[in-house]
Amino acid sequence: MRTCHRFKRNREDAVALLNEGFLKVLLNLEKYNPQEEFYPWISTIMVRTAIDDFRKNKSYTQETDLKETDAELEHVTLNAAHEQALDQLTADDVKALLFELPERERMVFTLFEFEGYRHQEIAEKLQVTERSTKRYLQKAKTLLKVKIETTTNLKKVM
Repeated sequence: MRTCHRFKRNREDAVALLNEGFLKVLLNLEKYNPQEEFYPWISTIMVRTAIDDFRKNKSYTQETDLKETDAELEHVTLNAAHEQALDQLTADDVKALLFELPERERMVFTLFEFEGYRHQEIAEKLQVTERSTKRYLQKAKTLLKVKIETTTNLKKVM
């Protein structure tokens, strides 16, 4: 459920995603290798179910800004004031900020930062270019930075 909640805004949608994922687990139980850990196997299925749901239910476009290099797309840094402001936020605050992001940016951010996928893997799963996933991640980080500033009144402090 925790994995599904990372991808869905409300509990009902997360439960629907969880049910769909467990159906896939049950239908593919014979493919499970008992020598491997069970939780990571289920977690992978849940993440893939969320990706499938995203691709199936949403139309998204690919964005590429040719003016930026790949290195520029990967780095959005937080200074000490931002880090301190982030520490003031609760887990619920952070989750709310994440769900204010546009869906494709939130999906890429979640897959990259929480699930540990590489850009190449995300690009394949979402059927976009690797450069687009880097752009979405950079945009998500920039938007989150602004939202943190707004939520914590960081601009007034600085």
